[in-house]
Amino acid sequence: MQEDFFPAAEKILSDIENVLKKNPNLIGFEIIPTLDNENKSPVLHVENSLGLASWSVKPLYRYAYNRLLELRQNRNKREDPSTISRWLLGALLLNPDVTTFWNMRRELVKNGRLESTGELHFVAIVLYYKAKCFEAFAYRRWLLQFMLIGDSHTSNVETILEREMTIATISADRYANNYHAWNHREYIVTTFQNSSPENYVEFLKSEWLSSGEWCSLHISDYSGFAYRQFLIKKLLQINRNPEQPTRPETTCREILTNFLNLDIPSLMNAPSHEVLNYLHSTSGILPRHDVNYSAILAGLSYWVEECLFNEELLNLYPGHEAFWYHRRFLSHLLIVLTISYERYSVYKIELIDQKIPRLCSKDVIETRGVNFRSKYSPSHLETAYSRRNSDIIDKARKIGGHQNVMGERFAKFLSGRGLVV
Repeated sequence: MQEDFFPAAEKILSDIENVLKKNPNLIGFEIIPTLDNENKSPVLHVENSLGLASWSVKPLYRYAYNRLLELRQNRNKREDPSTISRWLLGALLLNPDVTTFWNMRRELVKNGRLESTGELHFVAIVLYYKAKCFEAFAYRRWLLQFMLIGDSHTSNVETILEREMTIATISADRYANNYHAWNHREYIVTTFQNSSPENYVEFLKSEWLSSGEWCSLHISDYSGFAYRQFLIKKLLQINRNPEQPTRPETTCREILTNFLNLDIPSLMNAPSHEVLNYLHSTSGILPRHDVNYSAILAGLSYWVEECLFNEELLNLYPGHEAFWYHRRFLSHLLIVLTISYERYSVYKIELIDQKIPRLCSKDVIETRGVNFRSKYSPSHLETAYSRRNSDIIDKARKIGGHQNVMGERFAKFLSGRGLVV
């Protein structure tokens, strides 16, 4: 086609390909605004950065796109795999949102024409340029699955997955509210759990700390807090295993007593199930022999820790909606944990994603009334949480403005769920 005639296209694509092959430390790719100048190479390579002059972007992409489209439409046409790879390189680097081109690259990997490790490097460069590209993240996860199936990569699986965390962090830093990056991070956590269970607890604790630091630096980005919610669920689940404690029991009890603002020596020395019965005001519940109550206590301490972290951010940075919406999740989680403990004497994490009315089965309705959150006395844990919420809302009212608006909305949210303000 005359409109995609660009004599320099193959030379430019070859130059880009050579840079990627020769520099394994290449970090990213950018389009450099320049005036028309076809007498100079548009490919710029400075240290660990790759650039392409803006005047060449449109004709280069049109050339690669049309070549690939012709190849896709004419299945009988044969082309050298290295040439196809080069066309795909240019097309995806400039526009990584085309699913068909990623599928063509998958075919090259499965046929042994492209090496998986090199592909991970290429996708990292694509994500540096377009950090919120779903197709790039999907292809990256496919590559990881493809690699982890092979025996040759099982020895360095932790190194591979930890590198993925770095890629996800860079993408989240470069694009606000990048849920694709955080979803990728969630995928890596789950993959790590299945691939390296012996080191999973330490990995999860490391994620808990690092994500907290990230959220402290990106106070308006709710996607980071959504990831924290995912981690809380994981931490509650991992504590089912008595052989993998996430923190010392003494630390858990100190966090809980400080939250209640009570100096009760018996809480530091009593059996774990008695502490939980006190917190939930369920003294009549007898301990089950098949339950690790120390693990349940540790899981609850993470919820408390997150409430305190949330309060600190609300006080330091008033007016940010992300903090208020995150606290709604913490409120919902408290209700779920309370109902779960009263019904099963354990925390059933499977209930968290359910709507509150669905948790209200016939036996709960009979014991608590139709409005089951308002027809019974709150537990010690709920009382302490409500007291802290009252302080937060009062401060929001004093500050006024948008902070007051968010505080009133939160108060209405709590009231609608039977949590006293």
